[in-house]
Amino acid sequence: MEPRGSIGKVLLALAGLSLAIGGIVAAAIWWLGAPGPCAASTVESARFGYCVAAPGWEYTNDQQTTELPYDELVRADETTVRIVAIELDAGQDLGAVVDAVRSIESEDGIEPGDVVDRRVAGVRAAQWDISLGEGSVAQQIREVIFVRGSTAWRGQLLADAEAFANRPPQFDAILRSWIFR
Repeated sequence: MEPRGSIGKVLLALAGLSLAIGGIVAAAIWWLGAPGPCAASTVESARFGYCVAAPGWEYTNDQQTTELPYDELVRADETTVRIVAIELDAGQDLGAVVDAVRSIESEDGIEPGDVVDRRVAGVRAAQWDISLGEGSVAQQIREVIFVRGSTAWRGQLLADAEAFANRPPQFDAILRSWIFR
């Protein structure tokens, strides 16, 4: 005959095991049902590995018959945000990418503005503005370049001079919402 204490210990162990399994199952259900990191985003780019919240901007890539080399967001006033990502060669960093882009722009006769340091999604970024043309055809561009791992991203805000005056805060909000996927 077994002592009664042994049955009590077994029942207590089984109850503890049931509670632990129940807790694991509940945590798994909660985790699987939790929204992903891009849940609040309006644009998810599988091609370039990011998502952003860009309310009021239309993601045009889904509507194109040919694939654009960049992701494009537009507004009714013909303001555009373009985003592209490129794989870097070993050893390239933010400084090398910024120097290369600014050099190409200068060779094309463009005078890039001063570089402003900033951050996008926790990584260092460089920003500058460019003015193109004059009068009614004047265009403004804001360039933002950032590097994470072996990939560089280039974000551009493009608009005529009048529309550009109102768009940098929205562009900044898009960049503040950036999540690497």
